[in-house]
Amino acid sequence: MSAQLISSIFIFAVGIGIGILVQRYVLSRGTHVAILERELDKLKGEQLSMKDALQQHYSQTSDLAQNLTKSYQDLYEHIAKGASQFTEKPLADLKDALEQADSTLKVEAPKDYAEKVALSDQ
Repeated sequence: MSAQLISSIFIFAVGIGIGILVQRYVLSRGTHVAILERELDKLKGEQLSMKDALQQHYSQTSDLAQNLTKSYQDLYEHIAKGASQFTEKPLADLKDALEQADSTLKVEAPKDYAEKVALSDQ
């Protein structure tokens, strides 16, 4: 009987040891999964905040680009109005002056001042 009692106690101890090892493996795996889930939740939160920040950035960029376009249009209209207001008569006078000068202007061909070198000298 004592051999049977000793073997029973030994088997019981081995069973407890195996139970502890299995429990540690399962709990450590569960703990690891919980840690990973918390990290995933944290990263998802950061991603959402980054997405919101990017959306606000691009929205503001779009607004600024529209304002810039409107400013360029206003500038162009202002310059065009000034050009038509201030240069209509002077441009007509300039056109007349150019036409008169063109009729009296004698155009000569450009002169070649380069040294003449014979082909045999090269």
